[in-house]
Amino acid sequence: MEYNVHEMDSRYDFMVQGVSYIGSPKPYTAMYVTKKVAHLLENVRGLTGCLVFAEEGIEAAPELQNENCIMFSENPQLAYVSFVSSLAKQKEALERKRAYTLTEEGYYLGENVQIGENAHIEPMALIGHDVVIGKNAFIGAGAVIKNAVIGDDFVCNAHAVIGSPGFTMCEDEAGNKLRIPSMGRVVIGNFVEVGVGDNISVGSSGDTILEDYVKLDVLIHIGHDVHIQKNAELTAGAIVGGFDQIGERAYCGLNAVIRNRVSVGDDGFIGMGAVVTKSVEPGMTVVGNPARKFERSK
Repeated sequence: MEYNVHEMDSRYDFMVQGVSYIGSPKPYTAMYVTKKVAHLLENVRGLTGCLVFAEEGIEAAPELQNENCIMFSENPQLAYVSFVSSLAKQKEALERKRAYTLTEEGYYLGENVQIGENAHIEPMALIGHDVVIGKNAFIGAGAVIKNAVIGDDFVCNAHAVIGSPGFTMCEDEAGNKLRIPSMGRVVIGNFVEVGVGDNISVGSSGDTILEDYVKLDVLIHIGHDVHIQKNAELTAGAIVGGFDQIGERAYCGLNAVIRNRVSVGDDGFIGMGAVVTKSVEPGMTVVGNPARKFERSK
C-alpha cells in the first residue's frame, strides 16, 4: 500500500505509505489542511515525505515544500479522499487474497496474528489479519477484532466489534456524499474491558486510543480518532463522537452523548442522559440536554 508522489509532481521522489492527521503529521503519509486550520500546516516543518492537500490561498513557506509535496486545491478534502481511496483499494485487494483459518476451538484467525500466552477465545469470534493481542486475554463469542494492537489482560465481551470503519464523509462537486476511507488503527492498553455489543471505530487518519484500565459497559459506541485516557469509565449506552478526548478518571453516565471534537477533562463527570456539546473542564460535573455545569446546593 504505497504511492510514489513523482507521478503527481515530478519535483519529488518519495513513497507515501499511509495517512495521518495534519495536527499530528507523520513522515511519508498523506493529509489535508483547510483555511480554517491553516496554522496546522506548520506541523510538517522538519518532516520529510509528507503529501499535503492544501486549500488554495494558504501560504506555504518555501522550506516546508523542500522536503514535502504540497498540492493546492479548491477542495483539499475531496482531493485527499480521491487519493486515499486509491490506497484503500490497494489495501482491500491485498486483504482479499489473505485467508482466515477456522481453529479447533471454533474461532476464525487471520494471517500474521500475534496472541499472547494464556489467552481464551470463544467460538465464532474473528481475529483479523495483523492483529496483536497481549497475554491473559479473554475474547467472547462472536466478537470481531480488526486493525488493532491490544495490551495485556484484555477483556472483550461477546459480540463487540473493535476496528470498524469510521463514519466520515465529504461531498463531491455535485453534492454527493462520499465516504472517507478509514486508514488508522485501534490501540488499546493493558487491563482494558470492552462490554457486550460495543463498537470501537478505527482512526480515520490516525489511531483510536484506549489507555490502560479504561472500562466500557455494554452497547457503547466509540467514534474514530477518539482518545480515552487511563481509568476512564463509560457506562451502558454512551455515545462518543469522533476526535473526542476523554481525560483520566472521567466518568460518563448511562446513555450520555458526547458530540464530536469535544474534550472531557480529567475527573470530569457526565450525568445520565446528558448531551454534551461543549468541552468539559477537569473535575466539572455536567447534566442535562444540552449539558450544563451542575452546581451542588450548599
